[in-house]
Amino acid sequence: MCGRFDRHTPLSAFEDVVDGLSASESHLIAESYNIAPSQNAAVIRGSDRGPELVPLHWGFVPAWSKNKSLSKPINARGETLSEKAMFKDAFKSARCLVLCDGYYEWQKSSEGSKTPFYITPVSDKPFVMAGLWARNEALEGKPIETFCIITVEANASCKEVHHRMPLILDVEHHREWLASKALAADAKAAMLRVPDIAMRLTAVSRFVNSPANNSPQCIAPIHGSGESA
Repeated sequence: MCGRFDRHTPLSAFEDVVDGLSASESHLIAESYNIAPSQNAAVIRGSDRGPELVPLHWGFVPAWSKNKSLSKPINARGETLSEKAMFKDAFKSARCLVLCDGYYEWQKSSEGSKTPFYITPVSDKPFVMAGLWARNEALEGKPIETFCIITVEANASCKEVHHRMPLILDVEHHREWLASKALAADAKAAMLRVPDIAMRLTAVSRFVNSPANNSPQCIAPIHGSGESA
């Protein structure tokens, strides 16, 4: 799963990550070392003008929902997107990309304690996670726009910490993912798979456990700890 992530790189840097992106409104979306559910994050969705950068609320509310007690998932399993009523409409026509420098995962020890890890590409370059977004106009009496992150089975470099990881798409799939039309079967097979990207796992302090903490200390390696890739 992915329950916390970091995006501290200036949004302009993502113009080199997503073709056609313009970050001219980047001042509207604050940087954060500790993005948590219920907070806003920088998300790219498709538009008539090309990739559009917007701040969306993390916790998915489908367009049709009128039930305030309905769960607001932060993740969606890639294997069942076409089957789940919560996600299938958005999967057809409201896919998005979530800007990211790295994400956090907690490894549980045999004693029950949990160690947070900061997980990034070994290239140390910013990247995007695949997601879904929705606009709901019925739940709160005003439009709300939300997103969730798609997860898949963890690859070899991540599974020692957790069996799931965010879906990280190859660059050549970005435009098709952002298009507001259903994906063909071959495109689904090509995109919804275990990411072929080497990741670095860095143990960090429990400072990141609190969403109120937002500073470089969140991603600082524990003194004397090793890193794995």
